[in-house]
Amino acid sequence: MRRLYTALIYISLALTLTACSDDDTFSTSPSNILTFEKDTLSLDTVFSTIPSPHKQFLVYNNSGDGIRITNARLQNGNQTGFRVNVNGTYLSEKTGYRVNDIELRKGDSLRIFVELTSANNLDTLPRSVSDNLIFTLESGVTQQINLKAWSWDAILLRDLTVNNDTTINNPHGKPVVVYGNIIVKDNTTLTIAPGTTIYFHSNAGIDVSGTLKALGEKDREITLRCDRLDRMVSNLMYDNNPGQWGGITLRSNSFDNEIAYTDLHGATNAILCDSSQDATRTKLTLRNTTIHNLNGHGVKAINSKVHIENTQISNVLDTCMTFIGGDVNINYTTIAQYYRFPTGPTPGPALVCTNTSKAQYVPLTLTVKNSIIKGDNDDVIYITRGDSAIKMKFESCLLRTPSPTSTDSTTFINCIFEDVKDTLTSGRNSFHLFDTHYFLFDFTPKEGSQAIGTATPDPQVPIDRKGRPRDALKPDMGCYETEKKE
Repeated sequence: MRRLYTALIYISLALTLTACSDDDTFSTSPSNILTFEKDTLSLDTVFSTIPSPHKQFLVYNNSGDGIRITNARLQNGNQTGFRVNVNGTYLSEKTGYRVNDIELRKGDSLRIFVELTSANNLDTLPRSVSDNLIFTLESGVTQQINLKAWSWDAILLRDLTVNNDTTINNPHGKPVVVYGNIIVKDNTTLTIAPGTTIYFHSNAGIDVSGTLKALGEKDREITLRCDRLDRMVSNLMYDNNPGQWGGITLRSNSFDNEIAYTDLHGATNAILCDSSQDATRTKLTLRNTTIHNLNGHGVKAINSKVHIENTQISNVLDTCMTFIGGDVNINYTTIAQYYRFPTGPTPGPALVCTNTSKAQYVPLTLTVKNSIIKGDNDDVIYITRGDSAIKMKFESCLLRTPSPTSTDSTTFINCIFEDVKDTLTSGRNSFHLFDTHYFLFDFTPKEGSQAIGTATPDPQVPIDRKGRPRDALKPDMGCYETEKKE
C-alpha cells in the first residue's frame, strides 16, 4: 500500500508539472498569430438559390505558444448567403454569426467548412459574391480569410414532365439546371435548341417515351453536362469526372430520336435504348456528336435501329458501344476506349455485339465503315454469336483486335488491324493529344497514324466532326480529318 501511495504522489506531481508546461501557455503577444491554409477560399461559380457543395480549409497555430481567439465571425452576417462552420460550431443567427472563446494550443488546428446559397442577381451574367471570415485574437490582432464565388442566375427544372411538344433553350443566356428526370411522354417531342447548355444534378437525366430532338449546329453546339462547376482536384474539373448525372434513356416506344452537334460528357450512361417495339423503325440517329468520360455505357441499344456518323465515343468504364440485336450502321466514327480513372474495375471493351439476349435469338445486322475502334487492351472488340451468324461487315476501318486467322472478304474489307507491339505509331501515340494528367484528349489522327488517308470516300459525309472538309480522294478514318496531308 505504501508503494502505491508513493506512486500516486509521483503521478500527481507529474500531472501538475505537465499542466504547467510550455505546451499549455497562451500568449497575448501581437506577434503570435494564426496561419491560414489559404488566404482566399473560392467556391468557383455556383448557381443562384441552389446550395453549393461545401469546401473546407484549416487554420493552424504555428506560433510557438497557445492562442486564444476571442471570436471568429462572418463580417456580413447572413447578407451574402455564405454558411460557415468553425470546428463544429455553425455560425447561425442564434450565435450572431460568430463563435467565441476558442483556445488553440500550439501545433493544433481548426477545420472550417464553407457553403453558399446566393440570392438571385437579376442578371444574365455571373456576378461576384464575397464575404470575410474574421478572427479576433485575445491580443487584439485581427486576421481574415476572404470567401468568394461567382453567382449565376439559372432556370431550375425539377421533375419536368413533357406532355406537349416543348423546346428547351437558354433564354437570355441563363443556364438551365435539372433536378430529377425530364420525362418525355408518348407522342410528344422534346426539342433542345441549338446552342443550349443543360446542367444536370446528380442522377438527373432525360427519360424519353416520345421523341428527343437535340439538333445543335456547327457553331452552336448543344452541351449536356453535370451541374458542378468547381474542381474535384487541382487538375480535374467535376465536369470531366464520370458518373455525375444520369444520361438519356430511350424507351421501347420511342422512335425518330436525333442528336447532332452535341457534347455529352460526365454521365453514368450516355444513351440507353430499350428493346424497340418495332425494330424496323429508326430509334436513334447520332451525328457530329461527342460522348466522353462515362462510368457506364456510351451507347447501349437492344433490338434497335441505330445510325451513328461523324461521332466520338470515348473513355467509358463499361463499354463505349454495346449492341444486342437490331440494325446498326456506323460511319466515320472514332471509338476510343482509354478510360483514365484508376479506381474501380478494369474498363470494358470498346465495342460489344451479340445476337443473343436472355438466351433468346435477337437478329443483328452490323455495318461499320471508315471508323477507328481502339483502346488500351490488345483486343477491344467482343463479338458473341448465338446459334445464328451475325450479319456483320467492317469496311475501311482501323481495328484494335487480332487479325482473322483466315481472310474473310465479306466481313473485313480493306481493314487495318493494329499491331499491339507497335508502340510508336499505334495505340495512344496515334492521336494528336493524349494528356492523362489534365484529362485532355484530341483523337484526331497524328502524323504516322494508319488512319490517315485510308478511308473510303463517301460524298454523303463531306465534313468531319469539327466541320473541316474531308479529302475527296483519301479521307481519314474516324470522325476527325487531319488538317493537312502531304
